[in-house]
Amino acid sequence: MAITDAIHAAIELVGAKLAYELEDRQIPGMSVGIVVDQDLIWHQGYGSANIEKGIAANEKTVYRVASITKLFTATMLMQLRDAGKLQLDDPIAKYLTDFAIQSNFPDAKSPTFRQIVSHSSGLPREGTHAGWRDMNMPTIEELIASLADLEMILPTMFEPKYSNLAIAILGHTLSKIAGQTYVEYVQEHILGPLGMTTTGFDRERYSEEEYAISYYLPSRGEPFAPAPHWNQNGFLPAGGMYSTVADMAKFMSLQFRDGEAGGSQILGSSTLREMHSPVLINDNFTVGYGIGFGMRPVANHKVIGHSGGLPGYTTNIAMVPALKLGVLVFTNTGTNPVEISDMMLRTLIPIFEAEEKRAIPKPTPEQLQSWKPYMGRYALRSLDDGIEIKVVDGWLKAVPADGNMAGSFRLEPYDEHRFKMVGGSSQGELMIFETDQNGDVTSLWMGRYPLDRIES
Repeated sequence: MAITDAIHAAIELVGAKLAYELEDRQIPGMSVGIVVDQDLIWHQGYGSANIEKGIAANEKTVYRVASITKLFTATMLMQLRDAGKLQLDDPIAKYLTDFAIQSNFPDAKSPTFRQIVSHSSGLPREGTHAGWRDMNMPTIEELIASLADLEMILPTMFEPKYSNLAIAILGHTLSKIAGQTYVEYVQEHILGPLGMTTTGFDRERYSEEEYAISYYLPSRGEPFAPAPHWNQNGFLPAGGMYSTVADMAKFMSLQFRDGEAGGSQILGSSTLREMHSPVLINDNFTVGYGIGFGMRPVANHKVIGHSGGLPGYTTNIAMVPALKLGVLVFTNTGTNPVEISDMMLRTLIPIFEAEEKRAIPKPTPEQLQSWKPYMGRYALRSLDDGIEIKVVDGWLKAVPADGNMAGSFRLEPYDEHRFKMVGGSSQGELMIFETDQNGDVTSLWMGRYPLDRIES
């Protein structure tokens, strides 16, 4: 999509709102970006990556992205699935023989890879460890050993139940299947092919100039203080990654690409669409999970992505697959980056929708005139009110005979007497008009439904 004046104006508005958010939420430093298809079209740093050294935040500032790491673990899962090393509906106990947890629910079974990666396994959020108190997370061996002292919180597939424990165990199991450490696998098969050269798992590789210091606010109005560092250890696959806005934009662009797996296309587009599709949604349709990706509605669109949070870092990436639009928000303090991302998307989505519609060439007056023989009312052997083919706002459309425009859809010329249906339940199928020996239109096929012409 071309970046039009309207889009530029929307981005300027987003920038002004972000400057306000920085002050209002008392965020020391924030790096943000906007991705459109394969490009990071805009990025901006606000505030300080390092207050003491006076280093400004920018798109190359390194943050702990915390639970955004889970998307890379999900990507690893799908690569191994596509390579034939496992099936999504295999129980994890098939590959991790020391997986054992108590359950008081009827028909309890070992959770599957699909259930674990979509947070529908019913596993507890954390293990029995004291890692959140002593800032040193347990090893994976300690985590697995702790399972015997835990029990399932919910039945599988009951409702979304977020679990750091589940993804940590998933990453360990996948490493066993792959025959590589988690870090080695992700570097070789995901980060390397995507060109995410700054992303990694070792804080020591980053210089003082690159790295965002984590801060917390003892109380509103007081100076920021450095936040303690948490060692992830066995939780590395659930939240141990470091990255930048510039690097993470490459992972987001992958989600918008079409093609077979190979090279920088580390997953085929059919697998990506599978990951973006819901496995389980809560009862009020506000939160759901696909294969790794969280999803929620924003401005009448499905938004996929993930947040991250560790002491002194909060992050979010959010994407609208239908528009190939995404936003990133990385901060070096505790805040709510989802609210900031949603503000950006609510500002941008209406503009992108309008520009996308404007980019579709409307039929010429000559085309509309040539399509007059198709216009009229058609019904399925007079058993219903049928549809009317007519021009609406310069488009040839099929409209329910009762005039309910919510059920209408556009007709796009395909070849002689044939149009592609754009929208509606027959999206992508052909509408084929039939003529008699005189060339007069007598009926149509709407997909495989025959409709007779009853009015001109």
